[in-house]
Amino acid sequence: MKARFEGVIVSFDAPDTRRIHVYGSVDGEPAEFILLVSEEKYNELMRLGIGQRIEGEATKVSDSPLVLKMD
Repeated sequence: MKARFEGVIVSFDAPDTRRIHVYGSVDGEPAEFILLVSEEKYNELMRLGIGQRIEGEATKVSDSPLVLKMD
């Protein structure tokens, strides 16, 4: 199921997992969530750093914990 998200990057996991922790909203509801991204996107976001605002559309992988995967 596709979900619209926006938020601020609060932390990065190890590069091999490419997980980004975000605080913001998913489909208009406040949420803390994990965003799974490609290696290219992970490197791009790492350069921008913690505190960067991001938004987009992703597939919901899990509800508890809330995990989204960018295509």
